[in-house]
Parts: sequence; C-alpha cells; structure tokens
Amino acid sequence: MFTDLEVIPLKVSLRHSGLVLLVLGTMGSAPLVAQSTKTGDRVMIPVLQSSDKELGVQAAEAIRSQLQKQTNIRDLVVVPKADIENSLRSSGYSTTEALAPGDAKALATLVRAPQYVDGTVTKTPTGYKIDSRLIISRDMTKAQVLPSAQGSKLDDAANQVAKSIRDARRQLGDEETCHNMVAQGKYPEAIAAARKGLAGYPNANILGDCLAEAYNAQKQTDSVIAVAERVRASDPRNVPALKLLAEAYGTKNDIPKRLEVLGQLAASDPSNIRLIQDVVADMARLGHPELAVPLMRDLMQNNPGDPQLLNLAWLVYLNAASTDTVTATRTNAYQSAINVGTEMVRVDTAMATADYYSRLAAAYLAINQAQKASEVAALAARKYPNDCNIQLFNAQGLYKAGQLQQAEDAAKKAVACNPKNAQGYFLLATIQSALNKSDDLAITLQTARTNGADPGALSQLALKAGSDAYKAATASKEIADYQKAIKFLQLSDQLQSSADAKFLIGASAFSVGQTATISANEKRSCDLARTARDAFNLASINLPAGGQKYPNEAAQLLTAIPQFTPAVDNEVKRFCK
Repeated sequence: MFTDLEVIPLKVSLRHSGLVLLVLGTMGSAPLVAQSTKTGDRVMIPVLQSSDKELGVQAAEAIRSQLQKQTNIRDLVVVPKADIENSLRSSGYSTTEALAPGDAKALATLVRAPQYVDGTVTKTPTGYKIDSRLIISRDMTKAQVLPSAQGSKLDDAANQVAKSIRDARRQLGDEETCHNMVAQGKYPEAIAAARKGLAGYPNANILGDCLAEAYNAQKQTDSVIAVAERVRASDPRNVPALKLLAEAYGTKNDIPKRLEVLGQLAASDPSNIRLIQDVVADMARLGHPELAVPLMRDLMQNNPGDPQLLNLAWLVYLNAASTDTVTATRTNAYQSAINVGTEMVRVDTAMATADYYSRLAAAYLAINQAQKASEVAALAARKYPNDCNIQLFNAQGLYKAGQLQQAEDAAKKAVACNPKNAQGYFLLATIQSALNKSDDLAITLQTARTNGADPGALSQLALKAGSDAYKAATASKEIADYQKAIKFLQLSDQLQSSADAKFLIGASAFSVGQTATISANEKRSCDLARTARDAFNLASINLPAGGQKYPNEAAQLLTAIPQFTPAVDNEVKRFCK
C-alpha cells in the first residue's frame, strides 16, 4: 500500500524551493560550508519550535554547547551556529524561526549533517522543558524520540538532551549496516546487525525500523508486528513502523487493528498529502470511508482548490454516504459530496465527465431532491447523448420529479441505447405501470425477459400489475378488468411460478366465471356461456396450487365451482347451437 515517499509540505514557499535548489546545486561540487578536518559525523541542531522565538534560538545553542562539551570532536562535530545561519541567509530564510520538516532535512543536507534534531522548548512553572527527536538525514521519517528533558535552568534541560543524543547515536553504526544489508537483499545479515545494536541500546527506534523492514522482507509477519509495536509504543509518530504495522495487520486480515494504525499514521504527519491520500484510499477499500471524512475535511481546509484533493474528497464523501445507515449523517455526507463535486468541476472543467453527472444525479436522488437530479440528468443527457447510463439517470430523475410521460420517453431511449440494461427495463415497466399502460407494460416485461433480465424480478413486477388490476376489478365487477388481471398474473407465473400468482389467477377466473354465468343467462349469450366454462376450468387448475399459501380461501372457491357447473353446462347447450 505505502511507498517510501518524501514528506511533501502542504504549503511550499518560494524560499523552500530556493533551499532545495541550492542543495541540489551543491551536490557533487565544493561544499558551501567549510568542512571540519576531523573525521567525526556532523549533527545539526536548528532553532527549536517555541512560542517565544528567542527561546527557540537559545535552546538550540544551549544544546550545541552542551553536546560539544560532552563529545570529542574526533567522534562528533556539532555544526556551528554560524554555519547554520549563513546557509539560511543565503537561501532567504529567517535565522530565528524554526524550520518546517522538509526544510530542516534540506538544511541538514546542505551543511553535510547525517543527523539533525527537531524539537520544541517551553517554559514551565519550574523552569524549562525540551521535547526532541534525533533524525537521520537520508530518511526524515526515521527518528529516535529522546526522553523529555526538564530543568530549572535552560542549560540543565539542554544537558539532558545532549546526553540523550549521545545515547541515541549508539545505534547508528549498526543501523547503517542493517540499512545497507536490506538494500542488498541480505536480510539475515541485516537482522543480525540490528539485534547487535539493540543489545546495546534496547530503545533504538531507528534501528527497530530497520529490523522490522528486514523481517517484513522475509514475510515474518508476527516478528514485524512485535518489533513495530514496540517502536510505536515509544514513538506514536514513527511513520515507518506504522506503515509496516498497517501492512502486517492487513496480511493477518485484522481490520480493526489496521484501521487503528491507519488513523495513527494519518495523525503522525498531517502535512504529508500523499501519505494522507494513501490512508484515505485504504480506509475506503476496507469499507470504512466514513473514517476518512475528517481527514479529507482537514486536507481541503489546508489546501483549498486542489483538483486532485477535491476529486478524492468527492469519492470519499460519496462512499461514506452510501455506507451510512443513519439518515441525518447520510444526508449530510451526500450534501458534502454535492458541494465538493460542484467545486471540483468549477476548478477543473475536465472533471465534468459522464460518470460525474451520473454520480451527482444519484446523490440528489438519495437526498430526495428529485428536481435537482432531473436538471443534472437532463444537462448530462444533452452533453453525452450516446451515454446509456446518463440516459437512464435522466429517466430516473424525470420519474422521481413526477414527469411520467417524459420519463417514459427517456427510459425508452435508455433501453434502446443498451438493450441488455435490466435496470432500464425495470424503470420503464414501473413508469408504464404508473401511467396505466398495461399493453405497453406487458410488452416491456416480455422484451426484458428476452434480453436477459432477471425473471424473478420481472415476475414480481407482473404480479404487482396483476394484483393491482384484480383489486380494480373487484371494485368494477367488469369481466374485462378481471381478464386484464389474469393476463399479468399468468405472465408473472410464466416468468417465475408462485402460489400468489396461481391463487390470484384462480380467484380472478372464478369471478369471471361467476359474472359470465349470470350475464349469459340474462343475454342468452353463447360467448358468455363459453367464457364462464373456460374461466371455471382455469380456476380449477390454479386454485389447488394457490391453496398452498391461501388454503382457506382456495378451498371456499373450489367448493363453490361445482355449484355453477350444471348451470354453465346448461347454458352452453341452450345458447350454443
């Protein structure tokens, strides 16, 4: 899921760009900063974060001073304050403000420091507190959290930090070996180097990251989790450990743990857009897009008008809405998606694709704004006349808006565009049923079946049409109305046999027979007599099967049929000569 990405600050200033260019320009050329003739590594202590600018500058210098006192220049060179400030000035940076993470890495590269410190300093009621991390310049995500340092004097706290830096650096030789072995694919050697270093400094997080990477390369998932969880416990912002944990819990299909780690990963570096995008996409894939919504909200607030972020937010909000079971929050999510989508196509008109319009119309339908959905779908239908899905959404929008005749015309276009689109047939049938176009409805259902639509679903549509017609016939008592019901009920039974359809066929046929028997005698009609005979035969065939679900009602009708048979036979003899 995750790749080794450079942290990309949300807002990259021109000064930052200048610093990066200056770093690139000096690679392979004479260094801009005078190098020590000693052999020790260089470590950079830049200005610390603080609400008091002067305190941030003073704390950094205090740590430099204490670290120089505690170390031999042959073992460690502390980059002097003057070298740091000269490099900052040449790049147009303030010498009294703390650097953003990406800027600090660039500066460390510029002054040839393999390690640097990032931290904050605050005044407390009893003195000063410094929280800091030792970071390796080749990968700014790999850092050692140093113990929080407090003292009544700034030098006291700085002295503790300096000692912690010395302790933390004990892992670096073995970490470099481990790193090189991993790069060469020599994983057992990498593991051995890491274990050797951890024996001397058990809390080594930078080395722990490398050990977890080696285990991961060998697919030792349980070992990855054990090591990465130890690192996470001491450093909840450790990006490499969190990435490996997310992958490991994914391998073990532990979704709750994976989601927990993903949330922590996003919080570890909220300025890293690509990292947040990966987290958001993973949350959506895991079926929990709602967890990504607050992440996207913060990203968009910090990066207004970014087309890629708007597109991601559009999809996240839609997915979150579709999975939400609470009406109020689902409506809010759809409305947020609509707002973001509208802004997205305003910023980048190329985003206004057929798929965009389809999703937008569906979002409006989901929050019962049928008129808006209809307007969107109509616009899309004009813009993409050959897109079958757009034609279908247009029909749906018109139907929801109550414009039934226009909806039928649009639905016919949709099924003509794609004769295999079952959803189009269902919509057309629903519209024709609402328009009471029974003949057209019957044709649509049969055509849909021919084109592969689900016979069960079609059967239910026909059953509903037959049931509605039966209810209308019981009110009118007209033979034609009962026969209309029988037509749809028989179609339903042909599509998928059911006790409901068979019982209603039998009940409708009985009513036809009963009415026709009386009318035949009054009108002395052969046709009505034969209609009565055929209807009672149809009822006798279907009622037994319908009785499986409606036993009492079917039994009553079956008992009544023989009472009519003699009269019907007599009418046929008398009137059909």
